[in-house]
Amino acid sequence: MSISATVQSYLDHQQVPYHLRHHPYTETAMRSAFAARVPAHRVAKGVVLKDEEGFVMAMVPSDRQVDLDVVNESLNRLLEPATQRDVRILFRDCEAGAVPSLGQAYNMKMIWDDSLAQENLCYLESGDHTELLELDHKSFIRLMEHQPHGLICRH
Repeated sequence: MSISATVQSYLDHQQVPYHLRHHPYTETAMRSAFAARVPAHRVAKGVVLKDEEGFVMAMVPSDRQVDLDVVNESLNRLLEPATQRDVRILFRDCEAGAVPSLGQAYNMKMIWDDSLAQENLCYLESGDHTELLELDHKSFIRLMEHQPHGLICRH
């Protein structure tokens, strides 16, 4: 399948350069990092959260977990993980279980972990199980600079 049409259109509209990094089929961001031979802390995974106000995507390194208490405190919300059904509906142009890490491409509010800004290259899920988006530091920051961020993950 490759990159989702929504993500590709968003990146093109934002005029953000990227490369696709092909890897063998995997079902998690952490395994994608291993398969693509890149450090797991450089691969960002998107975790979809929801409350009565709607959906939020938390972006954290693939080798970490979202600290829901910190996210809720930061955003002053009572978010919890979205259901698989919600995720399938939100990301219809993606393979099942392959959530792209760019929620803003889907008009979804975002919050991201500061550790991702320390990398010279960052890799994002692209909407399938065999491709990662490779972004340089400048491109990553350009995409994320207007999104809330902080130390929102734990090991």
